Amino acid sequence: MTDVATTRPPDLPVSAWRRIFLGPHGLRAGWSLLIFVLLCELPSALAGLALQRAGALPEHPAWSPGLLFAFQAFSFFLVLIAIALMGWIEGRTLTTYGLPLREAFGRSFWTGSLWGSLSISAVVGMMALAGGYSVSGLAVHGGEAVKGAVLWALATLAIGLYEESYFRGYSLFTLSRGMGFWAGAVLLSLVFGGLHYFLKPRETWMDLLSVTLIGLFFCLTVRRTGSVWWAVGWHFTYNFGSLFIVGGPNTGNQGNPVPGHLLASTFHGPDWLTGGPMGPEASVFIFPVIAILFWAFHRRHPEARFPRA
Repeated sequence: MTDVATTRPPDLPVSAWRRIFLGPHGLRAGWSLLIFVLLCELPSALAGLALQRAGALPEHPAWSPGLLFAFQAFSFFLVLIAIALMGWIEGRTLTTYGLPLREAFGRSFWTGSLWGSLSISAVVGMMALAGGYSVSGLAVHGGEAVKGAVLWALATLAIGLYEESYFRGYSLFTLSRGMGFWAGAVLLSLVFGGLHYFLKPRETWMDLLSVTLIGLFFCLTVRRTGSVWWAVGWHFTYNFGSLFIVGGPNTGNQGNPVPGHLLASTFHGPDWLTGGPMGPEASVFIFPVIAILFWAFHRRHPEARFPRA
């Protein structure tokens, strides 16, 4: 006789749609990332289109600290909203995604800022020793220099906040749970470099490679510190040094230096030496600096802390 107490009904078939959208840990990583990207990009695209149609934003505007800060700060605001919404959907916190607010602008940020300052100094220093860079004095003085420093610091800080929270925050965590940390880190870094290469004019493989490697290094810093704040600090001071202090050009600014930069500087020689219109990040000297960064950071931070359990 069959024991009624141990009899189990046959398992009901799982809906095909449920398997497509949901995995053992909730919404699948690919769908989560798609929703996140749409939440970030659609409002930004609509706002940009509206400004262009109103004549308030040219198709290829020249860089200014006010314009960069406004655009990057708005983009960062959208990223924070998107992360908060995805956290609500997934039942996770900002800390889980590498954005612990209690650590904002703390020790990790300032340590990263120091490393970023040393990195741009090393690249330009080697370039100068090779005869590719010289300074004849200051391009701005007094109050104008102080004003420029403050405005460009805000602009480059906003760039660091936006790009690191977007690429090395929620996106890195989500790809990590879908395909593993390093596979996700490599994929994101290739996308990061590819966006620079395909969306900015006059780019070359040198800048594609350097930006991809820098993106991968940022992923390592998140892996070992548990947050994006170290990378935000490095990103901030490297860009500030390259754009404002050194006076390096950038293809995003039509291959020109930004207005109001500090040093009256001149770049000499071929593009592989100076970076050409792409600036110091495309100089051959960026590659030994990146190699040292990987080695030194690995030695300084040997333990993995991201993704957090």
